Amino acid sequence: MQKQYRLKKRAAFAYVYRKGDRSSARDLLLLSAKSREGLKIGLSVSKKVGNAVTRNRVKRLIREGLKPLMEHIDPNFMYVVVAYPSIAERGYEEVCESVRYAFNKAGKLL
Repeated sequence: MQKQYRLKKRAAFAYVYRKGDRSSARDLLLLSAKSREGLKIGLSVSKKVGNAVTRNRVKRLIREGLKPLMEHIDPNFMYVVVAYPSIAERGYEEVCESVRYAFNKAGKLL
């Protein structure tokens, strides 16, 4: 995922948490809210998922799972992907499938 698409500001995260629609997959939750800035995606991986090494690995896996979907994701929304602790035990293929399933279930793939 390119840096231009990253959601960084705390206020933007809070807005998506407050106003966003929820869609869940087995290992993650997808929140989506209307955006004026275009496509922005943020990741939230809490300490419940594991230590710093595990959390960073999960974030890298989710970003890699998002790469092939970027041109198919609805660009009029901001998204926050929240990882559940069970995702730490999954491999690359399973994480990619969870990401695709969450976006598809939410109806955000074009």
